[in-house]
Amino acid sequence: MAESAPPASASPLELRERYHEAFRAWLAHRDERELGTAYALGREAVSAQLSVLDLAEAHHAAAQEALRDEPDSAGRAELLEAAGVFFGEALSTFEIAHRSYHAVQELARLEHEHVNQLNALAQASVKINATMTTEEALQLTVEAAREVLGARHATISSSAGDPFSRGISAASPGGGTTGDAIGPPIGVMLRGAGRPLGMLEVADRPEREFTPRDEAILAQLGQLASVAIAKSQAYTRERHIAQVLQRSLLPPSLPVVPGLAAAVRFSAAGEGIEVGGDFYDLFRARGSAVAALIGDVCGKGPEAASVTALARHTLRAAAAYEARPSAVLALLHRALREARDDGRFCTVAYCDFEVRPDGVRMLLCCGGHPLPLVLRAGGTVEPVGRLGTLLGADIDPVLSDVVVDLAPGDLVVLYTDGVTEVRAGRKEIFGHRDLAELLGRCRGLPADSVAQRVQDAVLRAANGRPRDDIAVLVVGASPQPYAADPDTLPGARRPTEATDG
Repeated sequence: MAESAPPASASPLELRERYHEAFRAWLAHRDERELGTAYALGREAVSAQLSVLDLAEAHHAAAQEALRDEPDSAGRAELLEAAGVFFGEALSTFEIAHRSYHAVQELARLEHEHVNQLNALAQASVKINATMTTEEALQLTVEAAREVLGARHATISSSAGDPFSRGISAASPGGGTTGDAIGPPIGVMLRGAGRPLGMLEVADRPEREFTPRDEAILAQLGQLASVAIAKSQAYTRERHIAQVLQRSLLPPSLPVVPGLAAAVRFSAAGEGIEVGGDFYDLFRARGSAVAALIGDVCGKGPEAASVTALARHTLRAAAAYEARPSAVLALLHRALREARDDGRFCTVAYCDFEVRPDGVRMLLCCGGHPLPLVLRAGGTVEPVGRLGTLLGADIDPVLSDVVVDLAPGDLVVLYTDGVTEVRAGRKEIFGHRDLAELLGRCRGLPADSVAQRVQDAVLRAANGRPRDDIAVLVVGASPQPYAADPDTLPGARRPTEATDG
């Protein structure tokens, strides 16, 4: 019997009739062609979306009819054997379809699992790339490796191949293995710039066999970790260099000055990886005179640092010969014009202090810098000095000296614009008025407490992350009695309120 194309709309009744007819032909001839018909009937049932039960009912009805016509037991046994062969051939299409269905299901499951792994890998990539320390990068990597690959244990190590880093490692779970049996791990070497950075390994139950896909995902995690480690090492180097350079531009501490109380607070902006332009100093100038200054160079980075160094050292040198602050700042202006051609400028508030029995006389000059504020012992706050022009600009500066007398308990507060220009977008969060109001609440406090309160207020306003450097220098008459003993002239080292915050 020739095999014909099965109709797609076959019903269980039509299937039973055709199956009956083909089964009788098979029993009569036992020919391979009838087996081909059985296979075609099975395929027809699958195409018509009939069930195995429909096919089984058709076979049962045909076999029962054949058995009624066979009285001999031996013949009945032979008939049943032949019926099993025919039915098995008809069922083969269902078996093929069933296997294909499960294969498709397994493929879909694997693809879904792979998509989830890729999503988890993408999320891990964002987190790992956002880290700034090697420790964070390593911990996030092992956690991602364990989660994405569904492994029981993951470890990672970073070799100390950098003079600014150390050998560190991380594991997930954090306490090491859970005590369950662990099979052999798979691993990937971490590399950066052609040198080894460490090793990432994952392990699971002994019976698990890691697939090439697992190895590919682990390799991608290794690449992410390598980039993050190399980035964190570069960040550590830059931060170390910036901090060393920043410290070299500031005095290590304020000197002890009999008759004066002084305190300073300095906070670098950002993460401390870029040298700022704010600077301050307090030093012996000429004879019994003491100079205090605070300044700000435009910009940041190495170029600004070079201007800061030039300004600070020029001011110290000029103070040894010039009595008037305006003359000192004029010399700095000329030095900047002669030494720089990049248009960088700076602002400076320069004070010359003379300690007297009844307090301190201050001679002040401001070159483009915000005017200092004086907190009087009675609690009033007032700006002092006269605004001058920038130093190092194209035009000659206009500079004025102003005398300010500080009675015992009075404090002069010098600051940079990082204190009074705290903004969130265009909105001012902490400005000159806020600073004056804050100082008004500091009546009777020593210089160190006043400097600390100013720094705390600015950092709170900036949510702990100021956009600009914060520098505050507070100077006033010391509560200690004035002494004319030559051993206590400025420059002598003994305890005082001078602090370097």
